[in-house]
Amino acid sequence: MLEFRRARGLNPAGSVALQLLGVFTFIVCRIPAAAPMPTPYIAPPMSPRQAQRIETARRLGIPVRYLDLVLSQGEVPYSILFDHIRQGGPMRRDAMNELRKRAPDAALAWLNHIERKGLWSDLTRCFHRNGSEDDTDVSLLKSTLAWVEGQQKSSPGASGPAEVAAALTPVADVGKEDPDNDPKTPKF
Repeated sequence: MLEFRRARGLNPAGSVALQLLGVFTFIVCRIPAAAPMPTPYIAPPMSPRQAQRIETARRLGIPVRYLDLVLSQGEVPYSILFDHIRQGGPMRRDAMNELRKRAPDAALAWLNHIERKGLWSDLTRCFHRNGSEDDTDVSLLKSTLAWVEGQQKSSPGASGPAEVAAALTPVADVGKEDPDNDPKTPKF
């Protein structure tokens, strides 16, 4: 019987191997299966109606978003243009292009200035929600006139770059000289 107990004794190496196998199996079973690769987005095919709308808008030289308005009313109303200008982004770009077509020719330079400087609030003040389309045209022209007068007042009599530079130099500092000819330290 003593020999039987010795023969049946525990095998420490086998026990460790069995425990490691159990731990390894547990870890491997906890790992999720590989997720399938996401398929790239493929836009649905364009309907013939949408293709026709895009082609019509391209021929008319207008953005597709204004196609229905142009076909029904002949032009985009100022109310929609100014709403899109307020919203910003690509809608603002399209609205500014349409506003240039619609606005009086004398206001085009002012509109370019507004777009370059980002003075959208000055532009949106020209639209009168309760007024007519002609009121908006008059406001655009008044704002253009005020801008032109402001340009002339800021540089009186200056017509060339040399005269503009001379008009911008301060008069008070021209006659003063530094008595000790020392360079001045910058003031912070």
